[in-house]
Order: sequence, then C-alpha cells, then structure tokens
Amino acid sequence: MADELSFGPFFLLDRAARERLRALATRTTLQQGDVLIEENSTGDDAFVLIEGAVRVLARGDERTLALLGAPALVGEVAPVRSTKRTATVVADTPCTVLKIPGDELRELITAQPLFGTAMRERTDLVVADAFMKRHSPLRDLPAEIVSALAGRLRPREFAPDQLIEGRDDDLYLVRRGAIEQLADGHRTPAGEFVQRERDERYSAVGETWIYELRMADVAKEIIAHQERVRTIAAQLGDKVKVRANRTTIAVRDPQLGGALVRDAGEHRAVVSDNVGALVEKLDGKHDVDTLVRDSKRPRGEIVEGLAILIAAGIANIEE
Repeated sequence: MADELSFGPFFLLDRAARERLRALATRTTLQQGDVLIEENSTGDDAFVLIEGAVRVLARGDERTLALLGAPALVGEVAPVRSTKRTATVVADTPCTVLKIPGDELRELITAQPLFGTAMRERTDLVVADAFMKRHSPLRDLPAEIVSALAGRLRPREFAPDQLIEGRDDDLYLVRRGAIEQLADGHRTPAGEFVQRERDERYSAVGETWIYELRMADVAKEIIAHQERVRTIAAQLGDKVKVRANRTTIAVRDPQLGGALVRDAGEHRAVVSDNVGALVEKLDGKHDVDTLVRDSKRPRGEIVEGLAILIAAGIANIEE
C-alpha cells in the first residue's frame, strides 16, 4: 500500500499516516464500463487508481473531461470540498482501485498542513479544469489550450458588496456567491462565467470566490498553439501519411463555422468542413498529396487542417 501511495500529494504524508491509510483502505476491482462514481451522488470516499485507466465524464452531453491512467487519485473533490460528486467516472479498462474513507482524508488534511494545502490546490485545479471544459465560452478550443488556460486561472475572494476591480476583458468563473453587474443588476451565479464589459462596474453578492482569467493569457496560449500548428504543417510534405485516432469522428457544427473533430477521449479541434470530410481517409495509407487532390481544395487549407488535428492529439504522422 505504501508504494501504491507514492505519488502526488501522498508524498507529503508521514509514514504513520500512510500506514493508517493502509489499514483503512478497501481494494476493489472494476470491469471495463463499470461506473466508479456517479455525478451528483452523495458518496465522499476518494479512490486511488492503481491499475488500469478511467474516463471522467460530464453527464448530459457525455463530454469527456479527463482520461486518467494509474497511478491517479480520483474522486477527491467531494471529500475535500464536502460537495456532491461533480462528475461521473467510468472504467475505461479493467481496473484496480483503493477506496479511502472521506472522513479519514479530511482528518489528514487538517492534521498535516502541507498535505492539506496540496489537496486543496489540487482540487481547485480539478474543478477549474472541469468548469473550463463544461461551461466556459472557450470550451471548444483545442483541449491542450483549455488545459493550459485552466492552469492560468487566478483565485480571488471578495467580501459581500465589495467592488471587483479588473481589466476590461477579464473573464471570471464564479466559484461561490455571485457577481452583480451594477448597471442593470444582472447576476452571474456560481458555476458560470462572465466577461467584463468596458466601463461597467461589478460587485460581489455575498461572500464571493472567483477564478480570474485574463484574455491576454488566452491570446498567448492561442499564439503558442498557432506556432505549433505552423511547425507541424512544415513537416507535412506531399508523401507524408497521417493516421487519426481509432475513435475519431467529425461533426458539422454551423455555430462553430466548420466541423468539430473529436475522439472518444478529451481531444477535440475545429477545422473546415472540407478537412472534416477527410477524417475517414486519415488511415495512414493516404498521403498528403492524395488528400489534397481528393478534397479539390487548396493545399494550404488541407495541410493547416491536418496540422491542427495533429497538434490537438487527434491524429499523428505515420512513421
């Protein structure tokens, strides 16, 4: 058990605490497709994945929020924050997990400050990442950009009625309380995003906690992603072959102005309809020259689209 807990925040526990966890944890096995955690349920145990892989899902649109492989800590948000389960976790492969009682985890968070701080910071990032992928207006950006932006969210706390100062284009995720736009009284509740408007004033409704995201950071991540796409595009000569992930599909989405291409994991990207139509031919057998000719579109459009898919982790250059 001690070795199985030698990762992440568990490194911060002393030996006695690990031994106590060893005595209290229960080992469970899962088959592929078994549900470990159901969203909105009331359980508060945490789980250590020691073998296999799980998928974290948002119920409703069945959006994949994360794919986790052993070793990993799963389901820690509920015991740390004393909330209902925030997502569904399903076994992607046969798995072995250790169930850790939630009350024991909370005792350790209180008794061992370094561990407690690490756990709270970890759950903040998990929640922020999930909100970015579920509710954010940026949710359909490539997954790597969304994950990077989740790491740039800045926590801020406000007293009731305190003015929220910020830059004109700041984006706020409300974690607790609400934000009121003073001009018209509109309130943004917990779990939703609001983007500041120029010359508008905002205040906290009750004790309010938010994550702040600066649009300058969004621009930096997008520029970095575009540079990566250009680098990949330069590698796509006429005879290069591209293979998409096995579960990749393309869905035309007029609201996005193109096709949303995604796999069964958390990888997604938006490309032109013309590139989306080529997804079924990304089998590692068709070279770039053939794909361009089949599309009857300019080479630049097709090569850029293929590079976007590769940068998003949806496809790879066939070796």
